[in-house]
Amino acid sequence: MQHLIFGPIISRRFGYSLGVDLSPSTKQCNFDCLYCELKGAKTQDSMREVIPVYEYVDTILRYFRTHPDQKIDVLTFTANGEPTLYPHLLELMRTLKPSLPPHIKTLILSNGSLFWQQPVREALLEFDIIKFSLDSLDERTFERIDRPHKSLSLESIKEGITTFATEFTQKTQGKLIGEILLLKGINDSPAHAKELAQFLSNIPLARLDIGTLDRPPAHRATPLSPEEIESFATHFKGMCVYIPKRTTRDLQAPKRTLTKEELIQALSMRPLTQEDMQALFCESTLALADTLTRSHILQWEQVGNIAFLRPAQN
Repeated sequence: MQHLIFGPIISRRFGYSLGVDLSPSTKQCNFDCLYCELKGAKTQDSMREVIPVYEYVDTILRYFRTHPDQKIDVLTFTANGEPTLYPHLLELMRTLKPSLPPHIKTLILSNGSLFWQQPVREALLEFDIIKFSLDSLDERTFERIDRPHKSLSLESIKEGITTFATEFTQKTQGKLIGEILLLKGINDSPAHAKELAQFLSNIPLARLDIGTLDRPPAHRATPLSPEEIESFATHFKGMCVYIPKRTTRDLQAPKRTLTKEELIQALSMRPLTQEDMQALFCESTLALADTLTRSHILQWEQVGNIAFLRPAQN
């Protein structure tokens, strides 16, 4: 049982998470990313070792039966590799979901590389939350950082993300979350940021996570400083951008005082978390934000375990 599921762990971004590993015994991935914490391995376009659906269903439901009081917010599907390579994903989700406790959300952590495949998109529609990564839209940089299988093309990946985002928005009430992982000197330039921002501005993202290395990678790579990540994130205007670690400079900087109009404008350019608000603004501006929220001029938008303050949507 323990090798198929793990946790629960407390995820800052998603709450209490019980993990499901769709490749528990070996790395099976169509990327070999520079930043991956797993030992480097030859990329593959399909899973060689496949655990039967019934084993996952039995293991997961047994866990919930034997741990009725355990707090779980999300059931997170991942893999030692890429979970959408699992060939029975649709069958697994359609078999499992009707028996899950109703309050639990289903989440999958994907590299987004197979969204161009219709069977993968069909399976993903069964999830409540989809998180996918997109580290660069420059062909050479994509090859360098994600080291994809030869069957993959960046154009197909882009088209797949665009197509799936439309289907997911039209057919479900789920949340689509993007992620960019930055490596120093590789995909961290303003040009990379602007290209990604232009593409992602047309994708209905509920949230965009921007981060860097926080665990030792299998390959040689250098993380960015918090200040460098903040600078990169300024290009993603209007999006709910989440940066996992705040800068000490932000926490120590003089707190800003904004008028009503200035605050609304600032939040329309970049929705902010409670942590952001506390780091950036003085008490009077925080009180103004509370007043505007009670007046429904501003609103909190919950995405996973994180809430963003933004102007109310009419």
